[in-house]
Amino acid sequence: MELKHAFHQVQTNEINSCRNNPAALLRWIKKNLPVNKIVMGTGFGPPGIVLLDMLLRETRDISVFYIDTGFLFDQTYELRDKLQKKYGFEFLRFSTELTPENQAEIYGEKLWKKNPDSCCSIRKVIPLKNALKKYNFWITGIRKKQTKIRNQSDLIEFESRFEVIKINPLINWSHDEVWNYIKKYNLPYNPLHDNSYPSIGCKQCTSPVCPGGDDRSGRWKESDKTECGLHTSDSIGINGLNGN
Repeated sequence: MELKHAFHQVQTNEINSCRNNPAALLRWIKKNLPVNKIVMGTGFGPPGIVLLDMLLRETRDISVFYIDTGFLFDQTYELRDKLQKKYGFEFLRFSTELTPENQAEIYGEKLWKKNPDSCCSIRKVIPLKNALKKYNFWITGIRKKQTKIRNQSDLIEFESRFEVIKINPLINWSHDEVWNYIKKYNLPYNPLHDNSYPSIGCKQCTSPVCPGGDDRSGRWKESDKTECGLHTSDSIGINGLNGN
């Protein structure tokens, strides 16, 4: 499918009517877009779990992937397994071909500390590019209230780095809405969230957060980094592309 045609498919008023109704948006996606050209990504955070549950209530025909950096917490892998067992399906796994040992040999020990952006690029961004190669539409669980960069995101965006249309059904949801959904449907989640880890990434770059601290303050502690590079401020809202 040409990307131009993909743009045309999501340029509808019906999409905007789903701005605050992610389940309705997923139903629209299932009905109007070719499922073999759609993929959802998850990092197994609370919004991703909510979105996964919503998606699988609507269809089993859309693939879901995760990026395995080789540095994830044991609890994250255990959550992955719980979700696969609960829903009876398997996540697509994407990872760099560079083992942690090879990375240390080439770039030196603890690249994540010396140059975290390079480490994220190797272990997250490049695998993401491979994950999105065959698709035109990428569904994510990002929310505006997570970071300053994500606050600039919109419901539907064009991601120029990967030549895909990015769809963010939970973009306007609050922290409480996410957790209320998890509790309502008794969904599994990472137990580290109950131990002062509101945001969880790789082991080396994730720390507990003091009460009252910002949710992302435990990521890349003692630096101003808040994003791993999977999501940037370069994405363009569909309305912006149209000049509206």
